[in-house]
Amino acid sequence: MRERDGMGAGGPRVEAGAEFAQVAVDVTAEGTDKLFTYLVPRSLAGRLQPGQWVRVPFGHQRMVGLYVGPAERAPEGVALKEIAGLLPEIPPIPAPLVQLARWTADRYLSTFPAALRLLLPPEARRQEVRTLTITSYRLNVDDVEALVEQLGRRAPRQAELLTYMARVGGEAERAQVLADLGESIAGPIKVALEKGWLVAGRVARRRDPFAGEQVIPTPPPVLTPEQQQALDSIRQELIAPPGFRQPVLIHGVTGSGKTELYLRAIAMVREMGRNAICLVPEISLTPQMIQRFRARFGGEVAVLHSALSAGEKFDEWQRIRRGEVSIVVGARSAVFAPFENVGLIIIDEEHEQSYKQESPPPAYHAREVAAERARLEGALLVLGSATPALESFHLARTGVYRLVSLDHRVDDRPMPSVTLVDMREELRAGNRSIFSRALVEALDQTLAAREQAILFLNRRGYNTFILCRTCGEAIQCVSCAVAMTYHLGDDHLACHYCDHTAPVPTVCPKCGSKAIRHLGAGTERVEEELRRLYPGARVARMDVDTTRRKGSHAAILKRFANREVDVLVGTQMITKGLDFPDVTLVGVVLADTSLNLPDFRAAERTFQLVTQVAGRAGRGERPGRVIVQTYQPDHASLLAAAEHDYHRFFAEEVKFREQLDYPPFAHMIHLVLSGEEEAAVIETARAVHQLLVSGGFSGQILGPAPAPLAKLRGRYRHHLVLKGTDIGTMTAEVRAAFAARRGTWRKSRSVALSVDVDPMSIL
Repeated sequence: MRERDGMGAGGPRVEAGAEFAQVAVDVTAEGTDKLFTYLVPRSLAGRLQPGQWVRVPFGHQRMVGLYVGPAERAPEGVALKEIAGLLPEIPPIPAPLVQLARWTADRYLSTFPAALRLLLPPEARRQEVRTLTITSYRLNVDDVEALVEQLGRRAPRQAELLTYMARVGGEAERAQVLADLGESIAGPIKVALEKGWLVAGRVARRRDPFAGEQVIPTPPPVLTPEQQQALDSIRQELIAPPGFRQPVLIHGVTGSGKTELYLRAIAMVREMGRNAICLVPEISLTPQMIQRFRARFGGEVAVLHSALSAGEKFDEWQRIRRGEVSIVVGARSAVFAPFENVGLIIIDEEHEQSYKQESPPPAYHAREVAAERARLEGALLVLGSATPALESFHLARTGVYRLVSLDHRVDDRPMPSVTLVDMREELRAGNRSIFSRALVEALDQTLAAREQAILFLNRRGYNTFILCRTCGEAIQCVSCAVAMTYHLGDDHLACHYCDHTAPVPTVCPKCGSKAIRHLGAGTERVEEELRRLYPGARVARMDVDTTRRKGSHAAILKRFANREVDVLVGTQMITKGLDFPDVTLVGVVLADTSLNLPDFRAAERTFQLVTQVAGRAGRGERPGRVIVQTYQPDHASLLAAAEHDYHRFFAEEVKFREQLDYPPFAHMIHLVLSGEEEAAVIETARAVHQLLVSGGFSGQILGPAPAPLAKLRGRYRHHLVLKGTDIGTMTAEVRAAFAARRGTWRKSRSVALSVDVDPMSIL
C-alpha cells in the first residue's frame, strides 16, 4: 500500500516535532485501497497504539479508520488533516489479526479496508451499538436499622426501600428494585436520592445470549481406544515446536466421537494458558455444540454467530477481547475472534460450503484463513469431518496434514443400513407419491415403535415450479432466470434468490392457457403429506421459512430432543452434527437435487449430504436405517454413500478432478460481470478477457460466457474462470492487470465485477 494524504487541503499547520499517522480508512471506493497520512493532534500524541480504531475526516465526512502505525514524514506540499479522536469503546485489534486482514485482502483479491471490516462487528464499526449501561443504586447509610426505626410509621415505604437495599447487599439495579417493590416505589427512591441515603450510578449490563439457560456440568466420558490414539496424535502436534506442527485432519465416521476430541484438545490448550476457537458451519448446530462446551467449561465459553442480536454480538466480542473467556464457538466469522494467544483452532464439519463467504467481499474461506491465523500465532489447526473436502483429504494423503482416522462409532454401534430406492421403478409400479413404498413401510414401523425419524429434502416450499402444459414454460422470476417456488402457507410464488413474490397465476402469462400444473416437491409439501398419512404423528419442519425468528432453531431442536416431535422434516440444516439417540430412521426424499447442477462439485456435494444425513440414524442403543430415494441409483457418489465408503468416493472423484484440472490439482478464480444492460455486460466481459491476455496472465482463461444463472436479481451475468497451479502468482497477475488499466476496462459504470478466489460453486 502506498502512503497518501488525509483527503483534503486546508488542515492545521504542521509544527516542528509533529507526529504523523498512517490510517486505513473504512471506505472501499475505487482508488482508496491505500494508507492515508494524518496529523496526530496534541491530545493523542504518544497515546496511539497500532490496531487502534480512530475517527478521521475524509472528504466532507467523518469516517472510522484503523491506525496502522506512525508515518516517518508528511507528504510534501499537502495540508494534512488531524485525527478527530478515538473510538473509546473499541479496544485495539491484536497485531496478528491486522496481519491476517492484510493476508486475506491479498489472498482473495480484496481491499485492505474491506478485510479490516471482518475484525469488528458491523454495528460497532458503524457506531450503531454501544455498551449497555443501566441505572443502579448504592445504599449510603451508616446505620440502616436506626434510620428505618426513625422513619417508622411516618414514611413506611421509605423504610421498606432502605430495608430492601440492606437485604440485597447494598446495591441493586433500578429495574430490579421496581420489579420487587412495585412502580410506586419511584417516589421514595427520589426522596432517598435527595437525602443522600441512596447514590445513583450507571453500570455496564451484559446482553447475555445464554440468559435463562440452565447447564448441568457433565464429566468427560471414557475414550475408546481409537479416540485415545487420535488424542495422542493431537497432543504430539500441540507440544511440537510451532514451525514443525502439522494441521490435523480427523476423518471420523458419523457418531465416532469427534466432538469429545475437540473438548479434550481444548482442555489441553487451556492448561498451556492459551485460547481456543471452534467453528461450526450452521447456526442450527450451535445450540447443541454450545451446550456441550458449556457443560464442560462453564462460563469460559463465548459465542459468535449471526443469530445473536447486535447488542449480544458486541458484548460477546468485548468479553473475548478483554480476555474474560478462553473459548469461542461460532460460525465462519469467529475465525477473526479478537483473541490474543490463540493455541488451537478447530473447524467442525470442515467440508461445509457455508465456511465460504460469498458477499460482501472478501470472499474468504474460513478454513484457509484459519490455517494462516494458526501459522501467524503458532497455533494448531484441527479439522474434522466424516466426509472431508477433497482438497483437505488430498493434503492429508500427500503429507501436508496429519491424518487421524476414527473408523468406528462410539460403543461399536453399527453404521445404519442404507437402501437406494429407484423412483423410476416406483412410477412403473403406479406409485406417484413423493414417498416410495419402502419409505412408507419404514415410517409405519418407526412410528409404531415410538421411535423418531428425520426426512431430508434440500428444497423448501411446496412445489418447486409451476408449468404450463400447453407451451411448456415454467413461471419464472421477473428478476432472475430461475423458476419460482410455490409456498402453500402464504399461497404465493417466491424466488429463493431475490425474495421476489408473486400471486399464483390462473392462466399462463405467456400463452394464456389455463393448463397450469404444480410440479416438484419441497419441504412444505413433505410436511403436509406426512400429516395426511399420519394424522396422529407430531411433525415439525426446519428450513429457512420456519427459522427466521431468533431462537427458532434451538426451539425446534429442543422439542425434537424432548420427544415432542416424531418426525423432523428439513433441508441441509438437519444433515450434520445433530445427535438424537431415538432417531432410527432417516429418509432422503430425493437425492438428485444437487446431483444435476452444472457444477464440478455436484457429485461431492451429493455424497456429503447423503452421508451426513444418513449419519443421524442409529446413534443410540437401537440400530438405524436409511432410505435414499433417487432416479439415479447407479450413480457412483450414491453407491459410495450407501456403503459409507469415503475412500471409494475419493478414489473415483479425484481421478475425474485430475483429468479435468479441477481442485485440488488447480486453483480457480471466478470473475462475474453483472449489469442491467446485457450488451454492456457482454462488452465488459470481453474487455476483461483482453485485459488479462494483454497483462500476461500465465494460467488458463475460460470464457467469457453467460453464467449458469444468466440473470439474477435483475442483472445479467457473464463470467470467466481462471485456472492455475500457484494461487499466489495468479492473484498477483490479476491484481497487476487491473491496476495497469485502472477503471478503463469497465465499458459502463453500471457493470459490476465480483471476484471469487477458489470458489465453492461457479453457478
